[in-house]
Amino acid sequence: MIIELALSIATVYSYNYLNTISERKLKQNFNSIMKGIGIQNKEEQTFTIYKIKPTSYGYITYINIPKGLSTEHLNSKLNILEDNLNGIIDLDKYKFKSNIKMRIVDKDIAKFPYEPVKCPSNMLPIGKDFTGKNYLIDLNKDPHLLIGGTTGTGKSFLLACILTNLIYNYPKDIEIYLSQIVKGDIGCFASCTPIKFVAYDIQEVMISLNRVCKILDDRSKLFMDNGIRNITQWNNHFKSRRMKRIVYVLEELSFFIDEPIIWELILKIAKAGRSVGIHLISTIQRSTVTNLPSDLKSQMTRITFRQKSAIDSINIINTTDACKLKERECIVDGNSDITLVKVPFIDEDFTLLHKYVPEIKIPNSPTTESNNSDTSNPSPIEIININNETNQMLTLEEHTIIDIDSKDIKKETKSKSNIKSKFKTGVMSMEEFKRCSQKETKKF
Repeated sequence: MIIELALSIATVYSYNYLNTISERKLKQNFNSIMKGIGIQNKEEQTFTIYKIKPTSYGYITYINIPKGLSTEHLNSKLNILEDNLNGIIDLDKYKFKSNIKMRIVDKDIAKFPYEPVKCPSNMLPIGKDFTGKNYLIDLNKDPHLLIGGTTGTGKSFLLACILTNLIYNYPKDIEIYLSQIVKGDIGCFASCTPIKFVAYDIQEVMISLNRVCKILDDRSKLFMDNGIRNITQWNNHFKSRRMKRIVYVLEELSFFIDEPIIWELILKIAKAGRSVGIHLISTIQRSTVTNLPSDLKSQMTRITFRQKSAIDSINIINTTDACKLKERECIVDGNSDITLVKVPFIDEDFTLLHKYVPEIKIPNSPTTESNNSDTSNPSPIEIININNETNQMLTLEEHTIIDIDSKDIKKETKSKSNIKSKFKTGVMSMEEFKRCSQKETKKF
């Protein structure tokens, strides 16, 4: 009995010891980092981990704050912590608590395909954060989006995912305006129900922006007359007159900087659109100071994929971190914080999106074939018949259409004999037509 008890205790001890090796190693690494950084108070005390909670993505740790130190001391050394702990570090300091919650993500998120995310119409799913949770942007707080990154990093794919989620979940609660005069990557959405206007050139962009700005002015006046502050409050008080959110999508924002009238309308939506439920989503390839003026940048939540240079990264998110991003990774710089997000996978032909929104055009789909006839590859001519004896091809002669006055037909039809002698039913060949006399032809 005693031997069995001893074996049980030894087994439990061994199990706990083996499962805490990684946690003890984490504590040792953290202590070594603190010693190397040299963060100490006057009593030579530094930050220490007092609790570790393993998670599916890494660890959640709780850190004591010594007297005289603050969370900012750790934040200032965040890059050193991430490089030495081989993960993504997120620090949280809650008011009225004397500790810091440090989240360590040391496992990459596996490749995950796009699936619609059920959420309120004011929320836009971007992807998943590195804890595996859906990351959503609240349009009431971050009303306008600017998606940046070098060519081929995923800007258009993310935009397509955002549009698909809106159309799939809220086809009757939103209106979408598309402007695609540069690349046209979003043209496959043109036939979707919520799409109200598609602009293919500068003139059409002007028309669509003026139309949206007119709605903006009308809603603003209506809100002011009824003591309403925003679209959510309006829809709560006037349920029978609910307003739809309007999303205006503008590909390659920098293309319109040299169009002063259009740029003025864009700025108007960016500055006054939030409260009336009108939102701007745009893409930009190079985020230079010239391409991204500060008066517009300050109004938009920036999402960036990989950038070529540190200058481009700083211009769009105020850090150089975008230069280190990998495939399908982006950084979201919103009103609340800067977050690393991984976007879902979609195929190049959008067949995965078509699965949820059949109106999206994909290559070789029936809707695409009917709407995009290729005149450069005409259909083969159908062979009517071939004479086996002479090996000659026989074709029907083209019919000749002749205008006939209905009065002349009535005169001829008075006599049945005239009908039989002067008219022949069926198709008349060209040879028969030529044999007709000039007089008969005129009567006919």
